[in-house]
Parts: sequence; C-alpha cells; structure tokens
Amino acid sequence: MPLPRERPMSYSRGEISTLVMPHMSNILGDLFGGNLMALVDQAAAIAAIRHCGGRAVTASIHRVDFRERIPVGSLVTCLATVDFVGNSSMDITVQVHAEKPSTGEKHNTHSARVVFVAIDEYGRPMRVPRLVAETAEERHRYEEAERYRQEHTGK
Repeated sequence: MPLPRERPMSYSRGEISTLVMPHMSNILGDLFGGNLMALVDQAAAIAAIRHCGGRAVTASIHRVDFRERIPVGSLVTCLATVDFVGNSSMDITVQVHAEKPSTGEKHNTHSARVVFVAIDEYGRPMRVPRLVAETAEERHRYEEAERYRQEHTGK
C-alpha cells in the first residue's frame, strides 16, 4: 500500500513511560542522563516511524536541556511530536515529564530536539509525507521548528 502524501501533526506522535528504578540511577540517586537520552530517542523513534510509515534512524540530537533532577521512583513520560519535515528528515521535539506517582504531582523536567531520517530497505534516505498543521498551536510548533532548522543548519 503506498504511503500517504501527507499526515496531520496529530498522527505523528510518540509517547513512552517508565518507572525510574535503582539500576537506572546515577551516584546521586537520580535518573542517569544516558538512560534519559535513550528514552528520548525511543519516543522520537516512535513519532518518526509513525510519520514516515517505515524505517527511520536518528540523524542528530541537536539539543537536550536538563532542567530538573528525576529521582528514583518517579514515573517518566517522554512525549515526542514531529514538528517539521524536509525531504527525508523529520524534526522532532521531545518533552519529558516526571511524576511522583503517590501524589500525581508532575513537572516538565527536560526537552530535546532530535532529527530522524526515513530510510528505505537499502538504508538510503527516502521521502516522507508532508506534515499538515491543523491547529494554531500546531502551526506555531511548525514555524518554530522551521526557524530553529534554518538558524542551526542553514536549510
């Protein structure tokens, strides 16, 4: 079945959650940054694969902002959204939230910008569907991602 020519932004999302266990911690008893990076990459992969309808790989991680510690016992959720697409690339923002499960208290603790590239069965870049922003908030995300891409890659 052929891929659609376009997909709405609301379709191209990825979300994963996990409980931070002791084996995932650093020497301070908080989520180790490398483990957080793996969660961010996985959530972004889900969004990219959904959007392109096939294989996708990490091309770059432009930025990760570590704003708050995430202690062992927290529920961590990574929400990834495809915010802009090129010919084969997808610019993805990942928001990280930590929740204290016993109280339901949540914080946005981290954010990241990741670029994925869709690849064919031979590992070559392939065209992705156009991205359709349907709401004012989505149009804002699209414009911000386009501006970020131009400032940081010149494309």
